[in-house]
Amino acid sequence: MKIKSFLGKSLTLVVLGIFLFSGWEIGMELYENKHNQTLLDDAKAVYTKDVATTNVNGEVHDELKALRKLNKDMAGWLTIADTEIDYPILQSTDNDYYLHHNYKNEKARAGSIFKDYRNTNEFLDKNTIIYGHNMKDGSMFADLRKYLDKDFWEKHPTFSYESGLANYKVEIFAVYETTTDFYYIETEFPGANDFDNYLQKVKGQSIYKSNVEVSGKDRIITLSTCDTEKDYEKGRMVIQGKLVAK
Repeated sequence: MKIKSFLGKSLTLVVLGIFLFSGWEIGMELYENKHNQTLLDDAKAVYTKDVATTNVNGEVHDELKALRKLNKDMAGWLTIADTEIDYPILQSTDNDYYLHHNYKNEKARAGSIFKDYRNTNEFLDKNTIIYGHNMKDGSMFADLRKYLDKDFWEKHPTFSYESGLANYKVEIFAVYETTTDFYYIETEFPGANDFDNYLQKVKGQSIYKSNVEVSGKDRIITLSTCDTEKDYEKGRMVIQGKLVAK
């Protein structure tokens, strides 16, 4: 009987320990998300939306200069109407750092929205890739999944990007779910027809047929986030659009 009593108490303590640890984990996640959102709100207060169009002098806009005082890795600002996506974009020397850090260089589960380290500082590449976590609280790139709703896609065919040197409207031509087995994050296209071939492949993945005309002469943005509903480990949600200077 003593053994059974001991085992019963031990099991109770184990269950209680698991419960307390789970509660602590949830509490820490909520705190981190709240803290991260406060920092992002601070960045929004610094960044003003009334930016000029293309800066013909090749100088960085004042708005981005102010953001770079917060963090020299600030590379722009991304906004999608009627979503939570209204964030600064960062860029490091790898694709790991801002996956796990906010712009204050603090460890953060939500990380940051960040540009592929292989891309140039400004939009000179054919394909600029921007990543972000698909957070359970709806922050970061979680709202990319709204584009799986055809009605939302039809009402929001464009989004905005401010690079520091220019203001861009981005015209969406592809929306799709895929896995990492499909290599859509190519940044270099050395052959004359390589980019055209790439565009045909990604347009073929899209769940919608777009009227946006995009060719090898254009430059595009790729937005990418995890998609556990497609595949828990390798699933990806992808939005791609053509850059058009405002």
